[in-house]
Amino acid sequence: MRRSIIAALCHLEWVTKEKGSNAETLTGVQDCFTTKGKKSTKQSEDEALDPALKLGDIAQPTTAFDNPWSSILRALRGAFPLASVPCEPGLEVSTRSKRQGTKKLIVALLLLVGVCVSVTAQPRLQVMLDFFPNPNHVPLIVAVEQGFFADEGIEVEIVVPGSPSDPIKLVAAGAVDVALTPQINLLIAHDADLPVIAIGSLIGSPLGGLLGLKESGIASLSDLRGQRIGYSLAPLEPILWRTMLASVGVEPDEYELINVGFNTVLSLLSGQVDAIGAFRNFEVPQVTIEGHEAAFFPEEEYGVPQTEEIVIAANAERVSKDAPRMRAFLAGLARGIAFTVEHPQEAFQSFIDAYPDLDDDLNRRAYEITLPLYSDGARIGTQAEWQDLQDYLFENGLIKSRFPLAEVCTEEYLPEK
Repeated sequence: MRRSIIAALCHLEWVTKEKGSNAETLTGVQDCFTTKGKKSTKQSEDEALDPALKLGDIAQPTTAFDNPWSSILRALRGAFPLASVPCEPGLEVSTRSKRQGTKKLIVALLLLVGVCVSVTAQPRLQVMLDFFPNPNHVPLIVAVEQGFFADEGIEVEIVVPGSPSDPIKLVAAGAVDVALTPQINLLIAHDADLPVIAIGSLIGSPLGGLLGLKESGIASLSDLRGQRIGYSLAPLEPILWRTMLASVGVEPDEYELINVGFNTVLSLLSGQVDAIGAFRNFEVPQVTIEGHEAAFFPEEEYGVPQTEEIVIAANAERVSKDAPRMRAFLAGLARGIAFTVEHPQEAFQSFIDAYPDLDDDLNRRAYEITLPLYSDGARIGTQAEWQDLQDYLFENGLIKSRFPLAEVCTEEYLPEK
């Protein structure tokens, strides 16, 4: 046993002298001391995520450091004073002074473990998406694939929620480090006494609105008078659509709201309803691909306050303690956004490389629509916009009270402009 350990360390010292010290070398020596049959740490973590699905990970960055193995070998040579310990692979190792040497060997191995951990470990940060992976997330995936997070000294793990309502709940519970969520969801969650706070933004503009078909005679929003409007999320969507229709003089008793679940596009194309709540970067290109001419009415143009479609939510009770990781994450995300805007084709290719099944016409069109909407520098909206939205939610009964904005959003962890 001692011979194999010393031989492995001698080999490692030789390799790091010849090839340089890096994370791959360290991975190799760790493999030498892994007991067969045991689950790896990564495997155990993957299983712990069940039923959520882990979709992304980044490799350890190459890190320059002084060769630590020589000092360990010096300790081993001290453990075996009469031994001639060669430092080239393939040579036999002989030992004496076994009893005294065993004690020193244990000390040397403890030193080895400490060096492995200190050199290879990086802070890990779990990010839960707001939904399944889609072009909204391109800058985040780019930051992973291009190594921007690694450059900031963190390892980012991307997790897909089992339900769109899970991210804000899980970040409040401390089950994930940060979560992507709509700004409205964050304000409603805070009103329900969940400890959540927005520390940044991915998409700083609204994506929602009402969608009809021009072949059905829908040319303006007021054409929805007397029509059937499909929605999927109550009570939020009915309030948004009533606000929009009221802005053009259409009263609630002049149209019918129908809950169609998540089969919104099918309900529209089959004639079950005449309009649906829709995202401008998904359902609109979807019906266009199906050969229809879309009539889309953006919510912010018809009385709904400015909203941020995706903000970065953290646990309000832990965020100050996690400040280094939060700053590193937002710095990497800001770089991902900048890269996406400056190199849109290369950025989308990075996204497709990560998720090949999403390489289709719909996602390409969705990306083109979303590209101008990513939040510059991952920065959140203005205080006035946050206040206007909070007032709107309060006046429409979606939150019970108003609260200081400092409780729900902060720019403290954002990179400098």
